[in-house]
Amino acid sequence: MPATPLSLDRARHLDVPDGRIAYYETGLTDPAAPVIVWVHGLPLDSRSWAAQREFFATRARNVFLDLRGYGASSKLPPDVSGVTALYVADLAVLIQHLGLTAPLLVGFASAGHVALRFAAEHPHLVGKLAVINGSPKFRRSADWPYGFDEKGIAHFTDAAAEGGIEGITDAVLDPEVVFADVDAARAAELGAWFREMSRDAGVRTLLGFFEDISLDDDRALLPAIEAPTLLMTSTIGQEVPSGVSLYLRTTIARARLAELPGADHFAFATRPELVNSLLDAFLTS
Repeated sequence: MPATPLSLDRARHLDVPDGRIAYYETGLTDPAAPVIVWVHGLPLDSRSWAAQREFFATRARNVFLDLRGYGASSKLPPDVSGVTALYVADLAVLIQHLGLTAPLLVGFASAGHVALRFAAEHPHLVGKLAVINGSPKFRRSADWPYGFDEKGIAHFTDAAAEGGIEGITDAVLDPEVVFADVDAARAAELGAWFREMSRDAGVRTLLGFFEDISLDDDRALLPAIEAPTLLMTSTIGQEVPSGVSLYLRTTIARARLAELPGADHFAFATRPELVNSLLDAFLTS
């Protein structure tokens, strides 16, 4: 039987400082069942995990978090700085509120960055960690050849200034960049679906990445990650090059690396069978 689709009106809410976070629970109800906590990346929300929600409905208890600013969660607090720290704190509150024991934490892209910091700072709240195209640092520097240069960041911030939410959404979901691993019809379908989530998030939320999270440098935190870690990297993704995951593999003590051949950035949606099979094997290993 297909899993019940997530919709914003099905969210549960938890009050947190300066707002509230939305979450959804699906799948097994057996207290002994494994638990997976899913955290979406930019510019999406929990609805984007549709293929994972259905696949793992009979395999795990699933908890999906809408990060602040996305989905059914409240908007970012006024004048917030340290967006990653805010997201990490919200995630800790949720896991403790639900009494989750040693969950598998899955983060995609910008939320992969959040998950890496969370696992380093809250090792007692993570059983296993899986990161899909995540990075400890999203801006290039003299000692970091990956990610965005200043021109690349300006491409998105200028798009927001000139075209609002439609402008920055066009830049983030440019089909010439992010859907190279599916045909035109599927790219259009995913693009329309993802655009809806991006519009719901709004300009200020998306700029929370480009003007705040992208300034983080969490490389020094990585040796503190104790959890067994699965790193998944898309071989043709442009936003987070495969070299980032190779770096993470050599820096996180208990990490293993899985390359997703011919997969683009949004691999969990464009190559769900591959991503799901890797996660399932990792969950049960």
